[in-house]
Amino acid sequence: MSVSTMERLTAVALKRDTDALVRRLMKLRAVSINEPGAAKLAGEGLSHPDTAVREATERVAKIDRALPALTRRSTRKKNPFAGAAAVSFDEFRTSGREEKAWRAVNRTVELLDRAEKIKTEDAALAAECAALTPYLDMTYPPDFAGTATTVHILGSLPPGAGAERIAEATAGLAFTFDVLCEDSTGTYISALVHRSDEHKALSALSSLGFLRANFPRGGELPKHLFDRADGERRMLAAEAASGGAQLKHLAGNLTDVEILSDMERTTLLAEENKKKLLETGECTVFSMWCPVPAKEKVTAALDKVGAAYEFEPPAPGDDVPILLQNNAYARNFEWVLGMYSYPKYGKFDPTFIMSLFYFVIFGLMFADAGYGLLLSAACFGIVHWCHPRESMKRFLLMFGYCGISCIICGVLFGAYFGNFPLAFMENVLKIPANELPRLSLLPSDAANIAVLFDPLQNPMAFLVLSLAVGAVHLIAGMAVKAVLLCKEGKPLDALFDIGSYWLLFAGLGVIFVQKKAGLIVLLCGVAAVVATQGRSKKGVMKFFGGLLGLYNLIDYASDLLSYSRILALGLAAGVIGQVVNILATLKGASFVGILMMILVFCLGHVLNLAINVLGTFVHTSRLQYIEFFGKFYEDGGTPFKPVTPSDRFADDISGDGEETAPTKELQEN
Repeated sequence: MSVSTMERLTAVALKRDTDALVRRLMKLRAVSINEPGAAKLAGEGLSHPDTAVREATERVAKIDRALPALTRRSTRKKNPFAGAAAVSFDEFRTSGREEKAWRAVNRTVELLDRAEKIKTEDAALAAECAALTPYLDMTYPPDFAGTATTVHILGSLPPGAGAERIAEATAGLAFTFDVLCEDSTGTYISALVHRSDEHKALSALSSLGFLRANFPRGGELPKHLFDRADGERRMLAAEAASGGAQLKHLAGNLTDVEILSDMERTTLLAEENKKKLLETGECTVFSMWCPVPAKEKVTAALDKVGAAYEFEPPAPGDDVPILLQNNAYARNFEWVLGMYSYPKYGKFDPTFIMSLFYFVIFGLMFADAGYGLLLSAACFGIVHWCHPRESMKRFLLMFGYCGISCIICGVLFGAYFGNFPLAFMENVLKIPANELPRLSLLPSDAANIAVLFDPLQNPMAFLVLSLAVGAVHLIAGMAVKAVLLCKEGKPLDALFDIGSYWLLFAGLGVIFVQKKAGLIVLLCGVAAVVATQGRSKKGVMKFFGGLLGLYNLIDYASDLLSYSRILALGLAAGVIGQVVNILATLKGASFVGILMMILVFCLGHVLNLAINVLGTFVHTSRLQYIEFFGKFYEDGGTPFKPVTPSDRFADDISGDGEETAPTKELQEN
């Protein structure tokens, strides 16, 4: 509902306390360390400190290499939504678990390095075996050069170059050959040629694509060479299997390696943050942004190391980071706002108002009680039983609340997995169509179980409702703008720029109730627009500027028509649901029909749920971003990103800087 007030914090601590203070601040998750502010003091003899970033990066890289290998081989049950476990890093160090984890990491990296070498060596041996295979039946060494008058030629030709083509190409030469092997890879030959015809024979064979074989000298038969290479491959395979077994055993240390990963990543983050600081011979200067609600905790951490500090408000032109403050419900919609852009510092945070309209519009677009129940049950269930991280928790809770909206709208419009109750009664229970329930408040000849009306039977009523919700949404945006103008001391701008259009809109609405009164109000609204929209101009341009103000009606009309997408999305989900229900109940109450109904029902409706949740999310967000925010929103803020420890797997509960939930939530904004 508001943007948290930020203050610039400058602190000076003894150099020996720098690392401890940085880590305390990281555990608080309440400040962002800012280099530019401290850099202004660079001319006063300050310099950036030397840090151990390179060493920390190397340690993290080694752990990152070992961790995936251990994770793949671990038999530990995995919870994809689980948050970080509470662990005392101090106890982890003193108990010897850190040393044990490092031994596991180092051994894992050694095994992975050896596995890569084994893979390379095996590939070379496999290629050697493949090259030797066609020559295995030879009874003489492949490096046999020939006799005093002959030359031995050994090699291969492309597939299809059979004995006949070879004989034709070498006709008339003192040349004889044997086909050792002929398969899909080529034709392999051993030949003897008189030394006087060697060049002619090689030229004739080359025209057929001949490649001469190249074997190591030593007088060994191809069979012996193959057996030795194959034996080496078997030894490598056994070594690889042994390495795999060792990795599987090392995977039992996965939990400790994960904790070690967070410890070392936290160290790396601390070193990277220390690079932003400036120091003298004995002191270190910190420049930070601190939210006012977190001042007490931050000053307590500074006092523990005896640091001197000063808070001051942001100076004009400062890029102040944005921390949103909303109630427990609206906080779950902040990430939707973040996908668009954060508000500028000191400007209005629309998250709460947006969340209310988001709830309503999402439900109208995906108005189905069955789907809503599944969505809410899944999201709230994961939050309750799996304890996900804060960011994932907010994501799930938002969709869980939207599922409640779907349930409410589904009851109003009679949608329970499409029209499944009616389809089941008619096609499975064989209840005649004229005996099916008709519960809608609006008159309808068709069967329905809607409290209000069935959108598929009364699309015009649904369109009117969609546009009415859109009109309220747009007017709410204009109202926010009017309030902001009044707070800025511009009540006349609010009256002229917002009130004159409201008067015009009121006239358009009253026309449908009482034409004459509506025309009077409408003309008054037109006169107000023409009289006020050109007020910043001079002379006759005031009048023409007022006339141009009427052109804004086109923008308002196009914005209003954008809300017809509520109708489109609502009908799309309903029609797909009806098609699924027709197919599911096609075979009636037979045994095959019931099996088919269960299969088609589950598959079809799960697919419809997935598709329409995505579509509804996209289009609901668009209506907020374009139509609603366009009326008042001043964006461009930079999200507040506090310095935090790594807590992908473990949350350190040891030492100083214990935090409460509200402080920890600062890192999620």
